[in-house]
Amino acid sequence: MAKNTSQTVRYEIEDIFLRFWFAFFSRYRAMIELGNYAALAQVMKTDYPHYSGLILERYFAKLLAETGAYREIGSWWEAKGNENQIDIVALLLEKDRALAVEVKRKQSSFRISKLEEKVRHLKAKAMPKYEFELKCLTLEDM
Repeated sequence: MAKNTSQTVRYEIEDIFLRFWFAFFSRYRAMIELGNYAALAQVMKTDYPHYSGLILERYFAKLLAETGAYREIGSWWEAKGNENQIDIVALLLEKDRALAVEVKRKQSSFRISKLEEKVRHLKAKAMPKYEFELKCLTLEDM
């Protein structure tokens, strides 16, 4: 799947099993060939929270899509530096209304002020007329 903006295109592997394979086994094939399973286990333990966060974002995007309340669902990021990224931006059926979602594994990791700042950037860059609802979704919301 490609997410297209005027400046960048980002490709993603849709299949969760293939995504896991490329994230860990393909990337660290040399460790497997050397039989260095302890090191691979440590890498997986360190990287798994990031990997599972991406999968969690996809889960919630699908969940939102199933409600039928949105006309478009995607993510947003600034091309430079990528510090301003919103995990899910969903355009409601109502004109000029949107939902901005930060996906976190734990609620304690969420800072509303950071999401508000990101939405200010999004509004300034691309969506000045939109009114946003801000939300955090976590493992507890599954």
